[in-house]
Amino acid sequence: MGKRLKSGLLALVSLIIFASVSLYAFRNPLLEALISHQLEKQGMPLQSISVLDISLNSLHLQDLTAGNNKELRVGKILVAWQLQDLLAGKPASVEISGLQWVLDLSKEHSPSDSVQAMTSTAGSDISIPWLPNFSLNDSAIHLHATAGNATIALSGDIQQDQPGTQAIRFIAVVSGSLGQTKGTLAATLDKQGNMRGKVTVAEGMLNLPEAKISSFVGDATFTVAAMRLQHIVTEFALSKVQLSGKKSAKPVSEQADKNPAAFPLHDMAIDQISITGDIRGLSDSWSGQLDLEIDGGQSMVGPMNIQKISVSLPMQINLDQDSWRIGLRNPGQVTLGKIDSGTALHFQNPLKLSISQADLELVKNSQGLALKHDIAVIPADFSLLVDQDKSPAIEAQIHPGKIVLTGAFDATEKYQARFTLSDAAVLLPQSQLQLKAISATLHLNDPETGTAADFAIGQLQHLAPEPLFATLSISGGIRNEAADGEPAVYALNVVGGVPDLHYLKITGKHSPDSGNGMLKAEIVPLNSSPDRLQPSALSPALSRLEAVSGQISASAQFKWSNQGVHSSRGAFELRHVSFAHETAKIDDLNASLNLENLLSPSSLPQQTITIRRIDFGIPVENLLVSYQIESADPPRIVLEKAQFSMMDGILSLAPTIINPAAAHTDVLVHVNNIDLKAFFNLIQIDGLTGSGHLDGQIPIRLEDNQVMIRKGHLAAKAPGVLRFQSAKASQLLATAGEEMNLLLQAVQDFHYTELSLDLDKSATHGLIAKLSLLGNNPAVKDGQVFRLNINLESDIDKILQTINQGYNLSHEVLRNAFRRH
Repeated sequence: MGKRLKSGLLALVSLIIFASVSLYAFRNPLLEALISHQLEKQGMPLQSISVLDISLNSLHLQDLTAGNNKELRVGKILVAWQLQDLLAGKPASVEISGLQWVLDLSKEHSPSDSVQAMTSTAGSDISIPWLPNFSLNDSAIHLHATAGNATIALSGDIQQDQPGTQAIRFIAVVSGSLGQTKGTLAATLDKQGNMRGKVTVAEGMLNLPEAKISSFVGDATFTVAAMRLQHIVTEFALSKVQLSGKKSAKPVSEQADKNPAAFPLHDMAIDQISITGDIRGLSDSWSGQLDLEIDGGQSMVGPMNIQKISVSLPMQINLDQDSWRIGLRNPGQVTLGKIDSGTALHFQNPLKLSISQADLELVKNSQGLALKHDIAVIPADFSLLVDQDKSPAIEAQIHPGKIVLTGAFDATEKYQARFTLSDAAVLLPQSQLQLKAISATLHLNDPETGTAADFAIGQLQHLAPEPLFATLSISGGIRNEAADGEPAVYALNVVGGVPDLHYLKITGKHSPDSGNGMLKAEIVPLNSSPDRLQPSALSPALSRLEAVSGQISASAQFKWSNQGVHSSRGAFELRHVSFAHETAKIDDLNASLNLENLLSPSSLPQQTITIRRIDFGIPVENLLVSYQIESADPPRIVLEKAQFSMMDGILSLAPTIINPAAAHTDVLVHVNNIDLKAFFNLIQIDGLTGSGHLDGQIPIRLEDNQVMIRKGHLAAKAPGVLRFQSAKASQLLATAGEEMNLLLQAVQDFHYTELSLDLDKSATHGLIAKLSLLGNNPAVKDGQVFRLNINLESDIDKILQTINQGYNLSHEVLRNAFRRH
């Protein structure tokens, strides 16, 4: 039994010795196979090794070449150790020289894909209490990309500095068409895995197609405890940064059609960027401060050129394994010093933004990543100018209020957000209009309302001494009325008015997919009566109107498609309107206007205005006006018919055309059967009266704010009596002689058989009426027949001025309303 055991042990020892001798004898082929297998797994097949030798105290590798295109070459790797030193805790030494690694970044799959696999570890805890003495010389990484090439020259070492610590020193020098820089790492490591060090970057320059940096420098000081990063303080400065926007193959107009909110970002230039940070690592998270400063810059956003950009963002960051949280320690500041919109819109001063809140949270969950944000911005007040072709630029002074954007996004849901604007205001000095308490809320993909918006203008005021309208309030909303799964159809609803009376209404619809839409604005029928609603409650400018009764309404509608507005119409109506004014009283005014095109205003014939009675001292009754608006440039009014009863007769206007762009307008007034006495009262000749009726016509020209009459002629229809009794005339002619006295006597009771008036008024003198008479005075010269021609001057200018003011008012309304046509 003992003999057998002894023989067995002898055979086992012999086998071990044989195996050890065999392994040692074949050590080099086995090691080469192992290296080849590992390189093959990374997609870099081994090409050749000129020297490979391993002994009991060293590993020597020389002239290694790997990769299909010999991307990896190593001149020499020498690892040396002493068994007794390893047992005593002393590190081995590693020397690498002639390392040349080529990475082709332009390929979809390059050897760089294997870097992560070769350098990654299976676990999250890394414990490297002691590093080998290491030396790296004459080594480089060569980068090849479509944009250019770069070479990273590497050198450095790890050496024992003093008992218990190691000194780490590495230098990386980058050169090539992609950029250049010099980076250094200096650190100390103790046996507990604690490291303190500093990374310095100097003489940096980057030259990529998308980004160019003329200079960047900086450093980062760090502390590592038990091989876990504990604290890092960093400061970097970048100068003359040029960012190039990506060029789209589609034209800007086509992109804008599909996404009106998308503006192509073109080149951006920044003078200085400063980044400083102080971050500390906790047991399972990071927390610290990061400050971003931008001083001087220029950017193109669509047609807009923004210059003198400055940014200051003092951020607080918190990072852990499952979430990133970024916020502001203090309000951030963004200034856009000069903005050229590239349009008719001009910013008059810098646009300054105070960012009071900017909370971003990125969380990893089972479905992927989820993003939440809360951003609040308070812009400073600024002014705008809007150019117009033929008028002075419009100035707008804007108080932007406060802007808040809250949103969330994850892999399973659409982006949901809420945009809020509050306490904004706009002042238009030239128009004396002010909008206050402006607010708006936009919901994007809201679970209940979908994409919707609500807005309000708390006060819309006309600041003139005599406002055209009372202070209005306006509110409205936009909703998607389409059913689930159907193309979106957005509906607009707006109401406005004064307290207790919302008389403005705007509705509309638009389908982004089809491009079809409509918009309708209307003044709902307003009923006035002396003991209820008066127009002065809606417009202080109408405060001089008293005892107003009747109804007013108006509406306008537009329809459009992808090709633009294809139809529009409007209507305005007055029903049974009566009112009193200090100079006139109007009873039963009715008017209707139906426009069949608002873009180039036009109407059908026979639009009408009727007034039962106008009393401004001389009653005018049964006014009837029929007209048409013709589409022209500018639109014109075709006066089809105009007539009214006055002085027991009828006055009518011959058909004519009123052109707002014309230098003058000619109107021919036909006179039929007007009372002579009333007419003499109208033209206001002292002491002149008579009986009878007149027919005729009066040509009137309205030009340069003047009313002119040329060769007006009126004649009596039948014999009558004319009396002229003027005390002033008698005094002036008392010593004029017997013939003049005889004339004065004759016209005091003149029985005419013929009577005519010729009327003329130029721009330089008042009305001259030439009175021609044939008849007698029964009490003078036994009724002898006289033919008299008398020139009379009238004080009718006030009446003509009233006519002119009315014409000028309507003329200016037309000119302003149709100015853009």
